[in-house]
Amino acid sequence: MPRHAILITVDCLRYDRLSVAGYDRPVSPTMDALAEVGAFCDEAIATGPNTRTSFPGILCSTYPLMYGGYAQLTGTRQVVSEAFQDRGFRTVGVNTNTQLHSRFGWDRGFDVYYDNERTLVDDQSLDIETGDSSDDGSRAAEFVETAKEKVYASLDQNGLPYRLVESVYRRVATRSAPHTSASEAVDRAFRYLDALPGEKPLFLWVHFMEPHSPYVPPRSYREQFLDEPLSDSEMWRINDKVNTKEADATDREVSIISDLYDASIREVDDQIGRLVEGLRERGYWEDAMAILCGDHGEEFREHGELAHGGRPYDELVRVPLIVRRGDESISFPEGVTSTIDVAPTLLDATVEDATVPERFHGLSLDPILRSEEPMPEDRAVFSQIAAGGWREIDLNNRITACRTDEWKFITSVRDEDADELFYIPEDQYEQNDCAAANPETVDAMIDRVADHYALDAYENYAIEDAVEPDDLGDQLEALGYVK
Repeated sequence: MPRHAILITVDCLRYDRLSVAGYDRPVSPTMDALAEVGAFCDEAIATGPNTRTSFPGILCSTYPLMYGGYAQLTGTRQVVSEAFQDRGFRTVGVNTNTQLHSRFGWDRGFDVYYDNERTLVDDQSLDIETGDSSDDGSRAAEFVETAKEKVYASLDQNGLPYRLVESVYRRVATRSAPHTSASEAVDRAFRYLDALPGEKPLFLWVHFMEPHSPYVPPRSYREQFLDEPLSDSEMWRINDKVNTKEADATDREVSIISDLYDASIREVDDQIGRLVEGLRERGYWEDAMAILCGDHGEEFREHGELAHGGRPYDELVRVPLIVRRGDESISFPEGVTSTIDVAPTLLDATVEDATVPERFHGLSLDPILRSEEPMPEDRAVFSQIAAGGWREIDLNNRITACRTDEWKFITSVRDEDADELFYIPEDQYEQNDCAAANPETVDAMIDRVADHYALDAYENYAIEDAVEPDDLGDQLEALGYVK
């Protein structure tokens, strides 16, 4: 049985942009190598099309609309870090996405947690320095950085105001990506691990942001994937346009953005390689159950949109899922899985006689990977979103995708939105709606969705003690957005 549990997540990582999934560009040598020595899931589905809807699945084994919704981590959910902590593990989290900030509760269960702003140490016996992550000592830069963090933590990342603020921030500050870099995340992970006593097993989670907009890989990576040289200023100009005037982006600009996305994946792939080697050197890798997955995908106008957070087509919710179980030979059988399976799989593989928490809704893939149990037949998994603004879950906007091994059904509670049905083996990119030709399948899918929402976990959408956004006036004025 593996001693340690390692979880690596990559923001906006599409399933079909890895070579192991058939992509013809060398963007992912490290991840491909991990898949070769472990197992690669061909049909892993995220629980939602953006970070807020996907991480209740990955870290809590719940669908996003369960237990009070996904605006923040509610107290009725259990985080896998809490389960590991209860079982005697050291728990370390290195997060680079402000949506998973400690102010929204995502530090629960971690002895050490980096929330993209500062380090929080729950176990005071550990000699780990805490404080602001900014390297710039000037008061002006510190003020802008602090204002930026508050703005980013308080705005919907999929809305126009967020994109405008992001664009202004890039102009008034350093024009660097608004998140901790992958290289710094790896450095932090090593710094935390080196401060840990070695007597306990480890649960480590590291989240990388590089494929997320703005797509700004270093020049050395751009040169590998762009047909023509691209200056920093032109790269930022195109990113600004895509973020603020998406409909005006030309096909050429979208193609450049796609190339920058590939270059960003290669950048983070190299840092994943650094992380793996560092874990190996520190004795945490060979005897580990390791899972790597995307939290959601990214759209490049396959259905008319850019970025993520929209209708849950597979370019947004089908993600890579790679599992390594020490040096054992494992494999994925055919069948659909979900990111709600990540947490129970890690627990089951590393804890003797593990009892999966009652509020985990996924299944352990560990016995399936070891060919001790079959993949459940005709399994259905779900993706959800019900956007109502930053603080609200609006069930009148609820969109649900129901996915089986063969079929993808997308349904909305809005009368103006027609149901869609796709036969995935012949239509991977969901371009041919066949709902009208398959009424019996549509009816069966409608029943499955109804049965799913009848679960007790969907009984309450009111969040107690919700974290309210700060008044943004001063911060927006400092950024030049509000005069």
